[in-house]
Amino acid sequence: MRTGTCPVCIHHARTWARLDLPTHDVQPVVVVPGPPTHAARIRRILGDRVTVMSSAGVQAHLAAGLRRTLLLQHSGVMLVDSAGVVRYRLATALPTGSFDGPTLQAAIDRL
Repeated sequence: MRTGTCPVCIHHARTWARLDLPTHDVQPVVVVPGPPTHAARIRRILGDRVTVMSSAGVQAHLAAGLRRTLLLQHSGVMLVDSAGVVRYRLATALPTGSFDGPTLQAAIDRL
């Protein structure tokens, strides 16, 4: 997520929760920048089908290759297989372009 209050990011995360990805052996994880209270709010919104983590600062986003441009935290979706290989990645500075459901589903189907 770009922020724990980003409506577009929340919408994307809700979509992942509805995809019931654990039944496809995929565990969705949402990284929420900011204090743990932001992650707790997202956890309440999404329920237990998505793992929610907080990142105090930008460390987790940087580790995933999601940089900041000026004041905008990049957001994106990555699909990592059980061997740690990135099988799909889509990242943008604007959250409206950081999720493509059909392309993600096709990548999941190829696992």
